[in-house]
Amino acid sequence: MPVATSSRRRKSARQASSDIEEDQPTQGTRAAARDDVDEEEEDAPRRSKKDKVQVKKEAVKKEKGKARQEEDDDEDDEDDRIDIANFADQPLTKADGPKIVGLSKDWQSVEGVMHQPASIISAVAAAIAEVDGDEAQEGLAELDRVMKGLLDVQALMTGHSKVLTDIIQSVATGEKITDANARYLSLADDMNAEYDKKTTRQKYLKNEEYVAFKEAIYEVEHPGSAMPPMTDFIPREPGDESDDDDDIVMGGVTQEYKCPLMMTLLKDPMTSQIRLQAFVLR
Repeated sequence: MPVATSSRRRKSARQASSDIEEDQPTQGTRAAARDDVDEEEEDAPRRSKKDKVQVKKEAVKKEKGKARQEEDDDEDDEDDRIDIANFADQPLTKADGPKIVGLSKDWQSVEGVMHQPASIISAVAAAIAEVDGDEAQEGLAELDRVMKGLLDVQALMTGHSKVLTDIIQSVATGEKITDANARYLSLADDMNAEYDKKTTRQKYLKNEEYVAFKEAIYEVEHPGSAMPPMTDFIPREPGDESDDDDDIVMGGVTQEYKCPLMMTLLKDPMTSQIRLQAFVLR
């Protein structure tokens, strides 16, 4: 019995020592894993610090880049800045043509609007002509001045449109115009001076609106009779052509409805087809 007991104890002791020996590698692995974790935990703050430093460096670089870009932009702005005091007028180009055409059309549009009051003035003049007396004649004289002033404004606007058209044509032909504003004002002044030199007949004698104005008054004052030539209403001035030339202007025309033979009003008038055909063949 004592021998058996001792053998059992030895086996148990041996078994325990073997267990210890088998556990040693496991314990060493755990220790190594703990060391790795500790190293990672130690490296983590170090990496975070490095990342923060790197972020700061990148931010500083960006700020410096922005500052340099702003400086470059400022230099570019200074280079592009126009020296107004020493900046010369640039010549007109063909690309400026549409803009000038637009300005010319604006003058034409306004000039077209100025034609509308002409018919109203003629109607008012015809109404005043039906009234006898000095006041009516004074009113007609005033309307005559108004009509002439309206026609003067129309001529002025037409002249401005023509001046712009002339500038466009000059640019299209290759002329170098660097003083567009001065050229425009100079041509406009010349146009106004030329218009002012014209006589009353030269301004209004062949103007359709002024002729219609005079016809409206004459038809009321002289019903049934043809209006005489416009030269009878506008006195001749130095520079006007002679009134003896019948080709200058035609007076009003009346339609005669009486038969030249019977001296009675025509009834069912007819025209010879043979004569008409002969006239056409000529």
